[in-house]
Amino acid sequence: MNDPAPGPAPVPARTLRRCALWAGLLFLPATLLGVVLALASESGTACVMRGTCGEVPGWLYASTLAVAGGAWIRALTVPDGAPPTRGRWAALWTLIGAEVTFLGLVMAYFAG
Repeated sequence: MNDPAPGPAPVPARTLRRCALWAGLLFLPATLLGVVLALASESGTACVMRGTCGEVPGWLYASTLAVAGGAWIRALTVPDGAPPTRGRWAALWTLIGAEVTFLGLVMAYFAG
């Protein structure tokens, strides 16, 4: 008679995998759009025409891509059936953060 109120239904693992899949697949188009927008600016054009591009170390690009790749795999491999753990959701947000950081580095390169 005194049944506790049911809590919110757990988010299925499929939702997390779908979000991670789209976040990973939209990374390349977002990068291309960022490059096009950067080249449309005056500083981006000067970067290409006069070589006044910014100095962003290559290891920074590689490390953000490695973090994004690891987080993407972690978020995509959530087992079906059980609700995803907080660590899997953290991997999704780490993936998104690493991608945004990479896009910021690309924009900083063209900004000079």
